[in-house]
Amino acid sequence: MGAATAAPVADASSTPRGRSLADRIWTRRNGLRVLSLVTVFLVWEIWGRANPFFASYPTAILGASGRILLPEVLPALTTTVWALLVGMAISIPIGVMFGFAMARFRLIEIALLPYMNAIYATPRIALIPVLVLWLGIGFELRVTIVALGAVFPIIINSYAGAKHVDEELLDTGRAFMASERQLLRTIVLPATTPFVFAGLRIGLGRGISGVIVAEMTAALTGIGRILISHAKYLQIAELFVGIMVLGLFSLVLFDLLNRSQRRLTPWAATDGT
Repeated sequence: MGAATAAPVADASSTPRGRSLADRIWTRRNGLRVLSLVTVFLVWEIWGRANPFFASYPTAILGASGRILLPEVLPALTTTVWALLVGMAISIPIGVMFGFAMARFRLIEIALLPYMNAIYATPRIALIPVLVLWLGIGFELRVTIVALGAVFPIIINSYAGAKHVDEELLDTGRAFMASERQLLRTIVLPATTPFVFAGLRIGLGRGISGVIVAEMTAALTGIGRILISHAKYLQIAELFVGIMVLGLFSLVLFDLLNRSQRRLTPWAATDGT
């Protein structure tokens, strides 16, 4: 009689019982989220009607959004998004390149690391007067503020990731006669990618706050200017429309970034739901 073959073991998550358990957890989790959201908006509505000059309230914000969302807020948001995307597009390749160079070449690390740490610790708002003198108050100012805010977290995280690659993996690659380019492509880059995404998350947050601060202090357009304009005239409901649109836009950006990380680094992805 031939040797008996082992029966395949089914993954628990693929069985009906596993799926039903996952569905119950998913339903319970989303039910708690919806309940929390409803509770927050209900309390906000009650408190806001009693203090309309401090926080407005959801129904008033909804009415204001119907008046100003399309003609005012969305065009301003488009201007802000364009400056943010251009600034991030500049900062990402520069940040990754400098981070890898500092990690792989000791001379570059010694020469640049003190300056990187010093500029990273400098508040960007302190640079705005100088940048206004150099660049004016137009599109270039906002792009520069975004790039300066985003590039240093990317550099530092890329540097940390490439600097602390497992030496055993590198020794194994060298034992198989891998070239430096092959080590970089097959070991260093995959090991560093989660660190790069961590830098991207920090840099994106700093870039969003940077472009809003720039628009609030030294710009004629953008969502930051809209917020300042409505705050100046105590238009609280209209002010919250801009704040909530900006918050939703930021959530979408971070969700896209998290999805990209899960797709590109499945071995390092965590459950962010």
